[in-house]
Amino acid sequence: MANDGGKLGIWADWMVTVLAALQYNGKDVFNTVEKWKHQIGVGASGLESLDRFAPCAFIGYVEDDTAREGGYDLREVPTLAVIVGVVSQEPGVAMWGDATHLGFSKIRDLIIDAFDGKRPSDEAVKCDEFYYVGAVLMAATDKKIVVEMHFETSEMNPVN
Repeated sequence: MANDGGKLGIWADWMVTVLAALQYNGKDVFNTVEKWKHQIGVGASGLESLDRFAPCAFIGYVEDDTAREGGYDLREVPTLAVIVGVVSQEPGVAMWGDATHLGFSKIRDLIIDAFDGKRPSDEAVKCDEFYYVGAVLMAATDKKIVVEMHFETSEMNPVN
């Protein structure tokens, strides 16, 4: 049997596909969209490596919350992250954009619109819609920004 990557892998693949196709005014939003494999870091050398990927989005896993429902059914609430990196030549443009460049502020809106209240159509792994639940500023300079945006979903796993 082939390894499908499990539920998290299937959801991450869906997010990569959606973001790779994301456009604004007829142009691709990102140069790089991949699953998170530690392509960049928050140290100086990591922010320097951001230049070759940006604007970029990497899909990663953050955490799970769990609960037990009636009949002791497991309710999983995994959180996936969209790690966004933007670089500019001029101060402030990575964050706010300008007339010819998208900054994180606009890219953030596009990502929320792409995932908030939506879910993959894959019947093999059913889940509730994904919802935007916040973000963490990972690193920022006057010309670079890296933000981790969090989206959670919920899935019930009945006890047999």
